Amino acid sequence: MHTTKMKTNEKLIEQVQRFLEERSRKALDIAKKEVLQEKMKCKEINDAFEYYAENWNDVIHPGLLSIACEAAGGDIDKSIPIQVVMLLLTAAVDIHDDIIDESNTKYGKPTVFARFGKEIALLVGDALLMKALALLHKLERQLKIEKMDAIWNIIGSRFFELGDAEALEASLKGNVDISPEEWFQILKMKASTFEAHMRIGAIVGDGEQGIVDLLGNYGRTLGILLSIREDFIDVFEPDELQNRIRNECLPLPILYAFKNPQTKKNILDYLSKQKISDKDAERIVEIVFEEENVESLRNIVKRMAEEACNNISSISNKNLAYQMEKLIRGAIEDL
Repeated sequence: MHTTKMKTNEKLIEQVQRFLEERSRKALDIAKKEVLQEKMKCKEINDAFEYYAENWNDVIHPGLLSIACEAAGGDIDKSIPIQVVMLLLTAAVDIHDDIIDESNTKYGKPTVFARFGKEIALLVGDALLMKALALLHKLERQLKIEKMDAIWNIIGSRFFELGDAEALEASLKGNVDISPEEWFQILKMKASTFEAHMRIGAIVGDGEQGIVDLLGNYGRTLGILLSIREDFIDVFEPDELQNRIRNECLPLPILYAFKNPQTKKNILDYLSKQKISDKDAERIVEIVFEEENVESLRNIVKRMAEEACNNISSISNKNLAYQMEKLIRGAIEDL
């Protein structure tokens, strides 16, 4: 990649990160305090709470909820309590997902599962889930009944959809014959939580059904694009590839490359090794990105991004619409 383009891309991603951090800081700080105030008799669980809080930096989900609230015409400060709830809920799901996938690292650091074991990680995830539901119940005193009903329904439907996706993924572990379309559908289902955050933010912001649907669809698309981005990145990571072929599904670009039988055979020769070396990973990258079927995936991604940007152009807050477009553009940079 050309150096100038790399610098431009890095600048865009940094801008997106700062934008989300600004909108997430208050809620994330409150969520961490909620976690740390729970003192258990078991020292190891307390240590796990502290470890998770110390490394907890989910700025995307609360940031999206805040964006949706403002886009619907609401006061973003009023969205902070529900941001905290959703942070805790998403964290619980995240920890449980790491147990299912046996993920040892995330963002360069050991997961709670890797650091403290399956039992402690499961209990920490359960505790965060219970904390989220308790705080959500308290919010019923602050929000109108119809808003709370809508929020409960969204959480129920979208997080059940996520659970369905996780179950489907678990049933396909180690299956190298899964079609890219099948995995794409699972990624769409996993993006349900992004849609949930945007819909809930719009509801808290008193948005009409039209804007709630518009922002929800945007959230779903952004979630899909971010998942595809992670799949592209995983192609370059030998350890992650090793874990995915054993405990998850292979990244989407590899599945698209598998549409060519000879390419599939060549890649599987490397993936079947007991240990994938850096040199093996480099060769896999070369094979995957030389495959024309992967270019068709890139084109699908670009079309999705363009459609999302076109749809949000109707948002009256033009500065916010511009920032939302940058989120989409950032998700597909370098793909």
